[in-house]
Amino acid sequence: MKIYMDWSKDASTLGAGVTIYHNKQLIMQCKHKLRSYSSNNQAEQTAILKALEQLQEMETPTGGRAAIYTDSKVTIDSLKNHAIHGFLIEKIRNKI
Repeated sequence: MKIYMDWSKDASTLGAGVTIYHNKQLIMQCKHKLRSYSSNNQAEQTAILKALEQLQEMETPTGGRAAIYTDSKVTIDSLKNHAIHGFLIEKIRNKI
């Protein structure tokens, strides 16, 4: 499984999108609207969390294993640094 995510923000809207592929075939695609005052990092972290929640609900041929592709260095660094305990980061860690 491969999970890709990204976010988009304009003056009044912030959203995050997730796509999940298995063997190059699209399995799921979803988008999530966030409050406009949320940050781009929160959008990326929300997308990761929602993707992991979707994986838990799916019967996966990979036994729930997946590669997550994100361009958010802040999120990757936060997940690696166990001294960081942000709400979304902790929720992601609990799903991994």
